[in-house]
Formats: sequence, C-alpha cells, structure tokens
Amino acid sequence: MGIRTGYWFEAVCYRDSTDRCPELLYRTVLETPERAVRLVRMQIRTTHPFALSAAEVDRALAWADGGGRVQALAALHRGEAAGFSILLRDGRRPEWRILPVGCLTLAVLQR
Repeated sequence: MGIRTGYWFEAVCYRDSTDRCPELLYRTVLETPERAVRLVRMQIRTTHPFALSAAEVDRALAWADGGGRVQALAALHRGEAAGFSILLRDGRRPEWRILPVGCLTLAVLQR
C-alpha cells in the first residue's frame, strides 16, 4: 500500500448568483494534472456556443488555449487547487474544480 497524488475533478453548475448548492455534473479522480486540465479544456470546448455571450466565448477559449491553462497546471504542480467558471446567457454558472488529493493504492495479492 502507498499514497500517491491524484487530482480530484469536479464540474458543477450554479443556477444563479445566490445558489448555495450547485448541481453536480461530473466527478472523477485523474492521475496527472495534465489529464485534469485536458478534461476542463474538452468540456469548455463542448459548451454550446449559443449559450455563451461573445465575451464569455473569448474568455473561455483564452483560458483553454492560453494563460489560464498554463497557470492551472503550474498551481496543480505546486500542490494547489485550480479552477475556472463561465457565465451562461441564462444566468447559470458552470464551474470546474481540480484539487490535488492523496490517493491510497492497494496491492492485490495473487495466489
């Protein structure tokens, strides 16, 4: 048995700015920061463009293809959390969160 670092990934969506309990969209643990950030990028790129204002499309793509992605990777490699959120035209706010976590690995004994 041992403990290794994994990356807890969550995608949630707030109904509006006063929502205290977001809807869980997706949750998983990934092996590397690169895989976690790649999943955020993929989900950002598959968000329906008509759901976003032009400014939010630009902001989302700038994060996915530029500085936000790089900053997120750097934070995760330092053991810090990273995330990103966008605002949809209807007021909902999807949010992606990545947290470094300790994962217990179990050895399987074969007979």
